[in-house]
Amino acid sequence: MDTRLIGKNAAALGISGVLAKAISAVVGIVVTRYLGPASYGDYSAAYAYVGSFILFAEIGISQLMVQEGSRNPSVLPRYFGNSLFTKTIIAFLCYIFMLIFMYPAGYSTTVKTMIVFIGIAVCFNALNQSVYNYYQVVQKLYKAAAYQFLTIVFVAIFTMVIVLNGMGVVAITFSHLFSYIIISLLLYLALRKEIKPKVEISSLSGMVKRGLPFGIHRIFYALFAQLSILVLSLITTNVELGIFAAAYKLVLILIFLPSLMTSAIYPVLYQLGDTDKNKHQDVIEKVFKVLSAVGIAGSTLIFILSTPLIVWLYDGKFNASIPILMIVSWLLALECMSFSLGDILTTTNRQWQRTVVQGSALLILFTLIMVLFPHFGIYGVAYAVIMVEVYIFLCYYILVRRGVYKIRIWRQLPITIVAALFMAGTAWMLKSWNPLVSSAIAGTVFCTILVTLDKDFRRIGNFALRQTLRFVGRH
Repeated sequence: MDTRLIGKNAAALGISGVLAKAISAVVGIVVTRYLGPASYGDYSAAYAYVGSFILFAEIGISQLMVQEGSRNPSVLPRYFGNSLFTKTIIAFLCYIFMLIFMYPAGYSTTVKTMIVFIGIAVCFNALNQSVYNYYQVVQKLYKAAAYQFLTIVFVAIFTMVIVLNGMGVVAITFSHLFSYIIISLLLYLALRKEIKPKVEISSLSGMVKRGLPFGIHRIFYALFAQLSILVLSLITTNVELGIFAAAYKLVLILIFLPSLMTSAIYPVLYQLGDTDKNKHQDVIEKVFKVLSAVGIAGSTLIFILSTPLIVWLYDGKFNASIPILMIVSWLLALECMSFSLGDILTTTNRQWQRTVVQGSALLILFTLIMVLFPHFGIYGVAYAVIMVEVYIFLCYYILVRRGVYKIRIWRQLPITIVAALFMAGTAWMLKSWNPLVSSAIAGTVFCTILVTLDKDFRRIGNFALRQTLRFVGRH
């Protein structure tokens, strides 16, 4: 196990991921304020619709490549080539179908025009994701991180040009398309020197069959994140959709944290899942501990500071989103807690179980939305999202405890909960301050308590301090 390489990948993913999400968040907030509830509702509807179609281009070969390539690098050309080949064909078909079905869906002319541009953009991005999976296998995630960060930079620059020139929502989507085309060309030029993909039709059916559990789960997982917006785009006004999406997407921005923190160690987890169950359990429990702390802290802060946060971020234009944000804020904590449990199933060859849970969660979410929306409106949709996320967590926990090993997660939480309560009290007293300042002070209280009372977090704190001092000393 090359710990230095893992550290390099983790650092690259961490730095680029946080910076990229920070830029995305700023641009997203600017776009939301610029468009207002109605136009932002159209924007959200187009992205949810297109995103739901393009998901089906992912049939799992890329994820299977991560598993098999981590164990045997010689298979990479075949898996990579077949992944690109199948994605190209399926992405084209997905694009055709999304153009056909947007007419009976009843969308406005503006939304239909956006679908045309966004559809092409996400097709390019689907192919780029296979490249990022390749870099994950060869443990060069720092390269994937660099290109993903560059994508966000291009999107941000072109989007801000559109906004500053007072252009419309359709122009914003065209700028996204232009950004993805540039990144695709850069990735093509970079890969020519690293690997020669090999399309092997004879092995394609076998790869598809073995990759389906990964692909179907990925479809279910991504569809779960946008199903509420997609359904609302069909049953309510664009204004209500914009109000819901402004709060919901604010939390979704942070959902990248679990995958970001585990991507660098995925190859190692696959290996340990086959060779050392005790070590695998130890690593997962530590990951759960860290992810839970991040999720619980984030959700608590968002819940307490929801009012000043919405007012400050959206300039008072989306105050109706405040109750929605208070409800969906807990999505982050639940997602962080369930993600590592789901990873146990994935890295111990139980992917179908994870897929079944995610698929059933989709059905339950759709049913709850249709039942709760007529009675509670968009608030009912927010409650439905949280209820189903609790269901996912409990299912993962039961499957792991009964079928894999007796994971010990509850002992990881008491100190985190105590620290979160003190943080909540601090944030509550500082609600009248700027939310960034109050969040920073409350977060410092949270981290101080964790480092003081828990040896694992103390080690993490000492490591971060040493790395910071070393960086300052070099510069």
